[in-house]
Amino acid sequence: MGGQTIGRLIVSSALFGLAVIAVPAGITAQEIDFSRIGAFESMGAGTVRTGSPSKTLVDDDEQHAIFLTIWTSDTDAKVYWKTLDSNQEQTSVIHGTGVRAFQTNGEFKIEAFGEGGHEVKYDYVLLHLRKKG
Repeated sequence: MGGQTIGRLIVSSALFGLAVIAVPAGITAQEIDFSRIGAFESMGAGTVRTGSPSKTLVDDDEQHAIFLTIWTSDTDAKVYWKTLDSNQEQTSVIHGTGVRAFQTNGEFKIEAFGEGGHEVKYDYVLLHLRKKG
């Protein structure tokens, strides 16, 4: 096996393991073509609070897969992203905790919304997607 194949296998296994172990209830995701994953880009964690501006995790003109895990939340989270095929902005509302996967065309933002002093704590893994072809 080549180094790239082994790398893809490791990343795919880790993400699948995270999805199975992290939050077994309410897992929702887009269908992702794992053969398009070109490279690991970054991972991180953060907190968004109601009344604060959204946090930008991706802001470029490249295609990405992002795996978002919300660990704790006492409000809803809004995620803003662009579809791969139409480049149209989408908004998804995430209630509570869970693992979600998105394919985005150069934009991904998250914010907590609602009244009062609520917050959403999350982790993410960002992967670069190769162009189809």
